[in-house]
Amino acid sequence: MKNFITSSLKISVVIALLLNGIQTVDAQKLLTVQTIGVKAPENIKIDGKPTEWPRFEAYNNANEFFYTISNDNNNLYLVVQATYHAIISKIVDGGITLTIKNSDKTSKTVPFTITYPYMLNPPSVSYTLRTNNTFSDEELAALNTKISGPIKEIPLTGAKSIKEDSISIYNDLGIKANGLVDHQKAYTIELAIPLKYIEQIDANGKFSYRLQVNGLDTSGKNGIIVVGGRGTEPSAAPVSDSNANFLTSPTYFDGTYTLAK
Repeated sequence: MKNFITSSLKISVVIALLLNGIQTVDAQKLLTVQTIGVKAPENIKIDGKPTEWPRFEAYNNANEFFYTISNDNNNLYLVVQATYHAIISKIVDGGITLTIKNSDKTSKTVPFTITYPYMLNPPSVSYTLRTNNTFSDEELAALNTKISGPIKEIPLTGAKSIKEDSISIYNDLGIKANGLVDHQKAYTIELAIPLKYIEQIDANGKFSYRLQVNGLDTSGKNGIIVVGGRGTEPSAAPVSDSNANFLTSPTYFDGTYTLAK
C-alpha cells in the first residue's frame, strides 16, 4: 500500500511538471498583448472554469498570466489564468483591475474601471499553493471557499448610469465575476460586462485598455507586510524585502481592442 501511495505521488508530480512544461511552451507561442477582437463563445458561464475558451489569446510576461478579451453583441468578457503561486497570491491580495479608455487621447470621457477579486482582508494562499502538489476535492473546495467567500462587492468607476463606486457581487445589472483554482493549481478569473455600461468605446468599436495586478494594499486598509516577519500562516516562510516589493508593487500593461462583429 505504501509503495502504491509513493508511486501515485510520483505520477502526480510528473503530471504537474508536464502540464507546467506545456503551459510554458504555449506561453512562448502566444502574443504578449492581445490586439485583435475575438468573438466570444456561445453559452458562456461566468463560473471560473475556462471550459468555453478553446485557447488564450495572449500571455503577458509583465503580469505572468494568460488572458483573452472577447465580446458578443451584448457583453465584453475578460478571462485571465495564472499558474504561478506567487502571482495567484498577488491577485488574491489586491485583485486585477481592468481599465478601459477611449482610444482618442483627447477624449474627456472618464475611464471605466473594474476590479476583481476585491476583499478587505484577503486570505494568505501562497503557502497552501506552494506546498501541495495535488489537492483532493475537499481541499480544493476549501481553498476556493477561502478565496471567494470573503468577496462581497465589485469596485467599479466610470460605468454609464451606475452611480455607486462598487456593486454587490450578486448584482442584478448583468455584471458578473467569478474565479476558481483547479486541480492543476491554475487560478482562472472571468468577467462579463454589458457593453451598454462602457461608453468609452468609440464609434468604430475601438478602445484602449490596461490590465493591472494591484498587489497587497499596505495603506492599512487591506493589511500590512512586516519585512523579515511572517505571514498569517505559521508555516509560511519569512517575508523578504524583495518578496514584499513584489507583493505590494502593481504591475500592468496596455493594449487596444476593437469589438469583433
